[in-house]
Amino acid sequence: MTLTTLRTLLVVPTLLMTFACPARAGVHAWSGGTPRGQEIEAIASDPLTPSRMWAAAFGAGVLRSLDGGATWTANRGGLVNTFVRALAVQPRHPDSIYCGSNDGVSLSVDGGLNWSRLLATSSAVRAVIVHPIRTGIVYAATSGNGVYKSINGGKTWSAINLGLANLTVRDVAMDPARPETLFAGASTGGGIHRSFNGGLSWTQSADPDAGTFAVEKIRFDPLDANRIYAATVDAGMLKSSDRGVTWARVNRGLTNFRTRSLDVVDTLRYVGTDGSGVFFTTLSDTLWHPVTTGLSNLVVDALFSRPGSPGTEWAGTDGGGMFTTSNRGTSWSQVDGGSLDTYAFTLLRNPANGHLYDGGGFGSQFWRSTDNGATWNRTAYLFTHDSEHGLAIDPLSAGRLYMSAYGSGVYRSDDDGVTWLRPDSTSGTLTNSFVRDLVAVPGKAGQLYVGTGDGVWQSIDAGTTWARVSTGLPASFSVRSLALVPGTLPTLYAGSDSAGVWKSVDGGAHWSSASSGIPTPFIHALLVHAVSALTVYAGTDSGVYRTTDGGASWAPSRTGLPYGLNASVRAFAQDAHRPQILFAGLYGAGVFESVDGGTTWAPVFGQSGLANLDVRSLALDAARSTILAGTDDGVWSSSLYPTPLAVAPGAPGVELAIRARPNPARCERVTVDFVLPVTGAVLVEVYGLDGGRVRTLARLDAASAGEHHVVWDRRRGDGRALPSGVYFIRLRTPWGERTEHVTLIGG
Repeated sequence: MTLTTLRTLLVVPTLLMTFACPARAGVHAWSGGTPRGQEIEAIASDPLTPSRMWAAAFGAGVLRSLDGGATWTANRGGLVNTFVRALAVQPRHPDSIYCGSNDGVSLSVDGGLNWSRLLATSSAVRAVIVHPIRTGIVYAATSGNGVYKSINGGKTWSAINLGLANLTVRDVAMDPARPETLFAGASTGGGIHRSFNGGLSWTQSADPDAGTFAVEKIRFDPLDANRIYAATVDAGMLKSSDRGVTWARVNRGLTNFRTRSLDVVDTLRYVGTDGSGVFFTTLSDTLWHPVTTGLSNLVVDALFSRPGSPGTEWAGTDGGGMFTTSNRGTSWSQVDGGSLDTYAFTLLRNPANGHLYDGGGFGSQFWRSTDNGATWNRTAYLFTHDSEHGLAIDPLSAGRLYMSAYGSGVYRSDDDGVTWLRPDSTSGTLTNSFVRDLVAVPGKAGQLYVGTGDGVWQSIDAGTTWARVSTGLPASFSVRSLALVPGTLPTLYAGSDSAGVWKSVDGGAHWSSASSGIPTPFIHALLVHAVSALTVYAGTDSGVYRTTDGGASWAPSRTGLPYGLNASVRAFAQDAHRPQILFAGLYGAGVFESVDGGTTWAPVFGQSGLANLDVRSLALDAARSTILAGTDDGVWSSSLYPTPLAVAPGAPGVELAIRARPNPARCERVTVDFVLPVTGAVLVEVYGLDGGRVRTLARLDAASAGEHHVVWDRRRGDGRALPSGVYFIRLRTPWGERTEHVTLIGG
């Protein structure tokens, strides 16, 4: 029986106002793909086929394009370190490409698809160059170990630092007419060095400017090798007209002397700055002109001109990806086609203020949104580029966030993610910095657990000091996932990459195996049911497993999920208002929803609009019925996800249920659905944020068990239309009550 057939139903007014309602992206479908923006440190092309290009993405490896830069794919296979700073293409065999990363030099012999490391260094490789004729000769400049040279294509290397005044070398350049003549640009106090014998010995420039200032880039003029240009870190541009014997500053018109990149092509010279974009000058070098129209990111790390494309220039930026101009810098266009993809390793929504946080992988860094994901801002100058695997909010301080950065440790923000610090930098007590999942203890300020490469660690002082709490865990227990049940001594579950699930009932002091029934040892994700503390879900490469007895036994819970390579479950989310609604993020198959506590699953809206199915993280805005998915192509969202009211027999904690749809309601009438487990009195009311009642929708003496519906026309009890805002619909019965938030927009 429906509510409209009951004799005591309040009559809903039939006179409705008509509103002009805007379209809603992501309603019953997916939309998004933001934030977007990679850090591009170098750009190169095939000298024989210029439409084949490569870009060094700082964190994401090497991007490759086969269509002149229209589309790009990231290639990381074999790269020990994906933080790539330099590229060099072998001129005679352009399938061979060298890249310099934060820990060495790697080589690809298949056009940039796969890589093998040739040289391991303890400092970043900032430049790689190849001899134009004797192509087995390769040089690598490092930021701390000086210059290395190989004479056999990178098989073996030797340090060639004799005479270098500073081993922090940012660039090395080769005289195009005399390849045995090299120039090296070093940090402060080193400046420019020259070698006439292929790097066997170096001489520091006697020029007071060239031999003092830190040098970022050195380039020869292709029309006249006597002219050489050097971009310095703080002193702007230097020029030599006598092959490096004397130097002069050429800064007229340059408003920013912090230069980061340089390109000399034909009669034009381009320089990229730290915050002021690109400037150019002509052959006379008398005046620099700013050319920034369309350049939305003004920190320019790379400049490149592709052979055979006169007037075309490429710029790599710090967080904005690549830009290109075909009119000598008059206007720039951002390059997309996959080159801006960010990797959302972890997502979190702050229930106190609705802000969203995106912890990125492969150098994508930390992003935050204060408008439900419409726009994102990257944290400026976060001093780690490591992949972020965990985010948590301090339970008693909504503006305090914690983040685990794999390889660096745990960071804390006390201003809602705007700035970050590493609180244990003084104590050094977190001795394993290979951190992944991170959880905060509800109701306990500053109490955290983090999973590391050697077990679980605990902090009780907001990350300032740490102690290992891993007694009973196997040696070298590498934690991939954590879940927590609150209590005086929290119950913890830890998922490993090789030993399954382990459990502690005393806050981590002691652990025991809790994996019976899970056939795979790799546990990507764990979730404790919001109502039933004994029910836990485990995400594996074989789908979802569920325990209802606190880990004593597990059973598959994957009906409707794919099998095979796309069955890897990386993340969970649960609707706390409707605990039987669960979401699972699968790497390769998208997002799946269960409305029966995980017994059966179905793809959310058939994955319609979800352009990237490689899901790594999930977050939920239950009040708006919105699910967010972190993918290898940014963050995607979908609102008004299915919230059926049918309740499975014996479902834990669910006796009453209420739903408002659509929610948010953009000018439409609102339908309120509710389920009653038994016959009884019912009161359905609408309240404002101030707690005042604005409308009674239904007052029933004996509503029958089952599902009911009532339509609300978005008006007060006196017939006046309500303004936009958040309202509460409260369902009251003798055996309990439920409240649903509804957002009215428009009107």
